[in-house]
Amino acid sequence: MFKKDIWEIIPNLTINWKPAPYWVINERAVRKNALIIFTLWVMTFFYTIITRDFFFFNILVPILFIDFWIKISVWPKYSPFSKLANFLVKDQKKEYVWAKQKRFAWGIWFVMSFITLTLAIWFWITCWLPMILCLLCLWFMYAEAFFWYCVGCSIYIYLRKNGYIKIEKHAPVCANWKCELK
Repeated sequence: MFKKDIWEIIPNLTINWKPAPYWVINERAVRKNALIIFTLWVMTFFYTIITRDFFFFNILVPILFIDFWIKISVWPKYSPFSKLANFLVKDQKKEYVWAKQKRFAWGIWFVMSFITLTLAIWFWITCWLPMILCLLCLWFMYAEAFFWYCVGCSIYIYLRKNGYIKIEKHAPVCANWKCELK
């Protein structure tokens, strides 16, 4: 059976001396996941730009689309990239954060990969539009992997602070305390 390492409710968990009775995820595994996907995207992006050959691009986009679909609809621990990331950080101390905003961020990536999949693979549009979406995804993953800044999480927190998303009973914990409401 699968270990509950990447997305779970942990009984009696406290984060920053506050109770955490909500879904949590290991932030270190998420960052490693972003680094893995970023590395694949960079190699594919530059190969496609230099050679104008969309072969690897057309392979990677559906893989990422399916991976993000698994993360937001099934369970992140079943995602192949999440499994690899979790394996790579298994010996590190877990750094739990609220999982809801991560799921929202993966939803943004899912939508961008769906648009890219639709344009580049289903309609064979090989212009700059799919590549611009790729650059945007690269920027999101670069910020997450190297600066520990989740753009999608920040969008979620902005929507939450401005009343577009319901505020939960317990104040969730995010990386760098971005979730704190004033």
